[in-house]
Amino acid sequence: MKYKMIAIDLDGTLLSPSSQVTPRTKEAIHRALDAGLLICFATGRNFTECETVLEAIEHYDSAVFVGGAMVMDTRQRVTLHRTLMDGALARELCAFFESHGEAALALQDTATAGVDYLISSDIALHRITEQWLKMTKVSFRRVSDLARQSHEHTVRVGVVAPSEIARSIHAKLEQDFGARVMSHCFLGGDVSVVEVFDPSVSKWQGILRIAGRHHVKAEEIIAIGDGINDVTMVSNAGLGVAMGNSHADLLKCAGRVIGRNSDDGLAVFLEELLATGAVEQAERN
Repeated sequence: MKYKMIAIDLDGTLLSPSSQVTPRTKEAIHRALDAGLLICFATGRNFTECETVLEAIEHYDSAVFVGGAMVMDTRQRVTLHRTLMDGALARELCAFFESHGEAALALQDTATAGVDYLISSDIALHRITEQWLKMTKVSFRRVSDLARQSHEHTVRVGVVAPSEIARSIHAKLEQDFGARVMSHCFLGGDVSVVEVFDPSVSKWQGILRIAGRHHVKAEEIIAIGDGINDVTMVSNAGLGVAMGNSHADLLKCAGRVIGRNSDDGLAVFLEELLATGAVEQAERN
């Protein structure tokens, strides 16, 4: 099989444990681009949170953001596709989080809303939530009674909270909403994130939209990731690749497991892929 496109997750995959782009990774990415491969980043972050990464890697093309809810041309900063959350569902989710004493974070389509997040103003933020907002450099507006807003630009609703709280509220969320939503709980050391989307959202659907623009077939795509939100793309790609530091559920569905992000695992894989000649130049628009 000749591969024409590689979809690459950011955190835990492209980025080192310290969230840096290593020189070896950057060189491997550009060697792959020179060989004619399409490289599509696919991340749970929104565009604002990715700007420093794009600057570091110096690759601007179509990319998948917000777990597949947004597809953007990063060079032109133009939205190619977005999957908005139903307003009634967004209001119900905000009410759910607020009723459990957590400030809801409603991620917006920034280009149309003019701000990255709307955040409940009637509930105090955790200290670690405030730190997360500062670290990610996102813009936000505090809104009273977020459960009554129109949510015409909302693509995701969630919370950023201490891990114990996030784990508990995610379990209640799955029990109350079930298949009506698609959700993830990313557990960190001190801070964890619960994210809730329209059930049709996935990184793989976003990747297919970009592949279709270049007449690339699913079997001609390599997808590389490490997290639970990478399962759909790794399961469906022609070659699904899991980092050595991956979530256990991703390791189960991957066709290949490579090195850890602490050991330049992505760069080593790309170097080997180019050396085998298993790549073919994709059609450019």
